Amino acid sequence: MGTTFKSEVTVSKSGFVFDHSSGLTFSLNETGHFIFKELEAGSEPSEILSGLMEEFAVDDTTARKDLDDFLRQLKDLGFVE
Repeated sequence: MGTTFKSEVTVSKSGFVFDHSSGLTFSLNETGHFIFKELEAGSEPSEILSGLMEEFAVDDTTARKDLDDFLRQLKDLGFVE
């Protein structure tokens, strides 16, 4: 079950996000930037979870919470389905 972006969203190397359809902008922290880039690449949530645990040396519970919170925020903003 992949996550599909609803609108054209661009993220810079520094984590600055721009939604072309609404003009909304915001900045991502390092974890959010990692998740966002993985979503753009088409990674599945289970792959992102593993990547978070490896990249940030966190346990499954922490990585899952971070991923779930971030996906919920993207949905709340209307960026993803």
